[in-house]
Amino acid sequence: MMFKRIASVVLASCVAGLVSAAYSGRVFVDKNGNNQYDKGERLLFGVSVSDGLHVVQTDKDGRFDLPGHEKARFVFITLPSGYRSNAFYQRIDGRQSAYDFALQPANPKSLKADGSHRFIHISDTHIGDYSTHTAVDGHAASAKDLRDYVQNEDIAFVIHTGDVCRENFAAYKSFLNNENMPASQMFNCIGNHDLGSGAYGEEGFENFFGPAYYSFEVGNVHYIVTPMERGDGRPDFTPERIGQWLQNDLKYVAEGKPVIAFNHSVMTADGHFKFGSPDAGWIDLADYNLKAWVYGHWHQHRMYRYDDSEVLMLCSPGQAHGTFNHTPASFRVLTVDKAGELSSEIRYPYFDKKLTIASIDNGRSAMTVAGKVPLYVNVYSSVSPVGKVTCSYSCQGKNYLAGQLLKQQTDFCWCTDLALPAFLAGQLVTVTVTATFQNGEVSQESSTFRYLPEKNISVKPGGDWANLLQNAAHVPVLQDTLSPHLQLAWIQNIGSNILFSSPIVYQGAVYAASIDDNGKGKAAVVCMDMASGKVRWRYPVRHSIRSCIAVEDGCVFAQDVNGWLYALEASTGQLVWEKDLEMNKQVPLDNGLVTADGIVYAGTGHSLCALRAKSGETVWRNKDWDTAHGTASTLSVHNGVLMAQTFWEAAYANDAQTGKKLWGRGAYGYGGSATMIGDLVYFTSNSSLCVANARTGKRIIQKKFDFLINNLSAPLVTDSEIILATSADGVIAVDREMLEVKWRFKPGKSLIYTAPSLDDPASSLEGSPVWSGETIYIGASDGVLYALNRKTGKLQWKHEFGSAVLGTVAVSGNMLFAADFAGNVYGFVGDESSTKSK
Repeated sequence: MMFKRIASVVLASCVAGLVSAAYSGRVFVDKNGNNQYDKGERLLFGVSVSDGLHVVQTDKDGRFDLPGHEKARFVFITLPSGYRSNAFYQRIDGRQSAYDFALQPANPKSLKADGSHRFIHISDTHIGDYSTHTAVDGHAASAKDLRDYVQNEDIAFVIHTGDVCRENFAAYKSFLNNENMPASQMFNCIGNHDLGSGAYGEEGFENFFGPAYYSFEVGNVHYIVTPMERGDGRPDFTPERIGQWLQNDLKYVAEGKPVIAFNHSVMTADGHFKFGSPDAGWIDLADYNLKAWVYGHWHQHRMYRYDDSEVLMLCSPGQAHGTFNHTPASFRVLTVDKAGELSSEIRYPYFDKKLTIASIDNGRSAMTVAGKVPLYVNVYSSVSPVGKVTCSYSCQGKNYLAGQLLKQQTDFCWCTDLALPAFLAGQLVTVTVTATFQNGEVSQESSTFRYLPEKNISVKPGGDWANLLQNAAHVPVLQDTLSPHLQLAWIQNIGSNILFSSPIVYQGAVYAASIDDNGKGKAAVVCMDMASGKVRWRYPVRHSIRSCIAVEDGCVFAQDVNGWLYALEASTGQLVWEKDLEMNKQVPLDNGLVTADGIVYAGTGHSLCALRAKSGETVWRNKDWDTAHGTASTLSVHNGVLMAQTFWEAAYANDAQTGKKLWGRGAYGYGGSATMIGDLVYFTSNSSLCVANARTGKRIIQKKFDFLINNLSAPLVTDSEIILATSADGVIAVDREMLEVKWRFKPGKSLIYTAPSLDDPASSLEGSPVWSGETIYIGASDGVLYALNRKTGKLQWKHEFGSAVLGTVAVSGNMLFAADFAGNVYGFVGDESSTKSK
């Protein structure tokens, strides 16, 4: 390639004059593990060795000679495929010039014959960076789960792409290192917060993790680790030196060989990945068969490509706690095929062979229209995938079925329909489910219910629930009062996980939206029959829908994380129109949209806009404020005012008719969705509740509590209290006038950690409380739907799903609808004998 040849000449000319030392050594296979070369041990030919600028390769005797340069601090090798090492780098100490590198064979099961393999990506763990989470406990537990998964699944390596711990490197290295993960290899990349104090920005990082840039090979792929160019401290390395090193490194890589690069962040908006300087010239990794740019920094799961680029952009968060846009704590497992193409699976920590029969609880089961018992099971282990799930059932000590297989629906949900014999009608039947994991471990659970195949559940449709919390102001107006004791009428899995998107109800149908952060085409908007749960239609979308959808003028509206807005005909699922909101690709569109009076309000920052629901015609587009971060809260509209939250920056109010910014209230915090009543807006940030005039922003009151809120929930304002969902302490009710705590209800330990900077153990809530009669309904991250007494907070009823409930329930007529992270939508019916009009 012409560019590569020109760049090579220019960059190579910059090396002259920098030589100040010489280093030599050997690369060998340390057969006896004593970390020194012994006669007869194999010497490796053709291994690249570098001083941070120059790159040479070992000769037939495994030897190398490096010229050195004045900035050299390490001698390091490009770890060859099939090998691992506890020390692929050695610090230049000024007392020696010979550096031998002892390698051991890698786990043979981690590399297939065709070169395909798997690795794990994590980022932005920030251990010790926050005072609000139990860093040691959470990181220790999640890191153990990760290490055990690596061991069980023969993972080739783990890469951490930076912001390890803001200079607390020793603490984090104790959790993940090559000594406590002997079956794999651990690599680290420097982030902006890892560039700290010292003689130079990367000094602290280097003391624990070695050089800030290097390369290694696994299978058919050449991997490159590149550094964040700027951060809290000023680095000693320069883009020019990195470009020079890259040119020298890549000259030993066969043309056409797949390349995958790691960096803490995104360095491009056009699909080019350039290092160098105007004087020295540039090298563009896009010219070297770059398959993927794998990064962190944005604390999220993303997979996308720039318009004209073949390079996959792939972002992952940390494995211990939630992030500012509420991305779940997780680690990403990437499979690399023989051509260097990537496929993804996201894994979640803190699950110890968890198994729950979600469709049977309180001695009751749902029934299908065909008279069968739907058996839905949520099962998961952090350290090993599920191999198979089987079920049996018995009655009065007699077994009637054994070993029936369940079918996997999502990463958590498995299901089947049970056809019970008629003579068991009216009897107590016990269903037993057994899950066998791929590492050989087994989990089992039983549930008993009374089999009533002829019992008719009367479904009485009510009004529409067209937005989060029914309407654009997020203040439900319920026409019926549900009994606190609900019965499951139906359950339906929609084929992919559901994050913060809450069910909505429109003209006798229930709608839900799903995520697919693995890029497998599973994200969709799904329509179900309100009475039976039967899927009426499914519309696949390009990318994950993470937050709330809405209905207006016969259309369902949803926006995906990459900024596509969809208008779907509610009755048929046909696309009416779609629009690219032209998001900054680095900033995800996480928030939920809202509809009111024939208008859909979508986007965020400079993509925030109002469009006519029927046509997609733009009414206005926000020009007055922007955001550099995603937030998963939902927009609110009332009395001509549109409310939006952004992370770290502010809560904003825009005129709903013109789009003009009315006011912004800055806050370093994590704001949830706003509740708008009359002229007032109620919203939360960190530990505070703020009540302000919606049009002027004048603060009426701001109360700081002794508990963290930090979630996506909208405050529930009743006649006598304000009920808040919190990120760590459950549901808390405060007096509406005095704002003093009246009662607290704490659910169980979270299953999925989404709340910012909080990790295990915590009792988190993301959904909003819903008020019906004297009952508060809310789902929790512990995987349970709760009914609480409004006045006392005492538990009245619950149903256990075994998968986190991260959205808000919807109510219509005598039915309540909920969704869990496993992708299940649940239709409950209130006890008709206690249902009454308000």
